[in-house]
Amino acid sequence: MADVLTLGGIAFDDFSTPSGMGAGGSQAMVVHKLPGGARVIDTLGPDEAPINWSGTFFGNNALATALALDALRAAGNVVALTFAGQYRSVIIDKFSYTIRRLPVWVEYSVSCTVYQNPALGNLTPSTSSVDSLVSSDLGTASGAASGSGTSSSSGGTIST
Repeated sequence: MADVLTLGGIAFDDFSTPSGMGAGGSQAMVVHKLPGGARVIDTLGPDEAPINWSGTFFGNNALATALALDALRAAGNVVALTFAGQYRSVIIDKFSYTIRRLPVWVEYSVSCTVYQNPALGNLTPSTSSVDSLVSSDLGTASGAASGSGTSSSSGGTIST
């Protein structure tokens, strides 16, 4: 079974499919540098790299295919990208083409921003430990202010 590259329902044939496509990304994080050289690192989750490739459309429908992809870019909608047995939901952020010979030869370049990668599972952020600690502290402070907290005073009064 041959691998098929499709973008927004447009199938690339053997000639227009690039010889290579990259994927992957980085880990989004915030690094807090503390006095003395210590660090606190908050990992925020995967940050998918853009998926870029280029190639050539060849045939009587070469220009029509390029125009259809450019229309997908202009619409700015989330579309399906399949390649190498993988699936991503993407937005075409850049598409350019050069007509070399009308109507049979059009060179193109595509860049897609990954909207979602289902292979990574549910990436809905959960409440961080910092948020839960702050909420707990606020609850304790609120309870103490309303008098429902425990008191360590010896019962004396302070007058001003």
